[in-house]
Amino acid sequence: MDVGFEILLPIDSKVAIAKFERPVYEWQGEKFPQGQEEAWFHYFRLTKSNVPEHIIPFLPNDFQNEQWQCISILDGIESLLDELSVDTNIPKENDMLLNLLHSITKEAKKWVIVFEPDYDCIDEVIEGDVHIAFCKIVDSLTLERNGFVLWCKKMD
Repeated sequence: MDVGFEILLPIDSKVAIAKFERPVYEWQGEKFPQGQEEAWFHYFRLTKSNVPEHIIPFLPNDFQNEQWQCISILDGIESLLDELSVDTNIPKENDMLLNLLHSITKEAKKWVIVFEPDYDCIDEVIEGDVHIAFCKIVDSLTLERNGFVLWCKKMD
């Protein structure tokens, strides 16, 4: 399944779930960096990428001028679908997706989750939290294809 799945965090946010490293190709004893920085969280492959420009207008006004770092989830959706096809009621404490979302967003004062089936489907823009994002992603993968931009601003 082709899905655009990004998490936007303020540029100064720390992402401590995994160490991002640039893949290296080694040839004749020399190392050549390749592609974007990436990390793994269980079966999810994460990369640091550019913020999709078409997302910015969907953000609340005070989010649009923020300097964001973008973490794209590239691999792992198929494994998540396999898990969900067996049991859509996975206990939350055992769910890798929920753990991923919590781990990435827990330190940030504000964040955005973008979920676009087929990279072209944003049906709604909502304020929410990690649990709402989790439920919407599961519903989109198992019930009805639905894309969204979900934003959160934590109160101090």
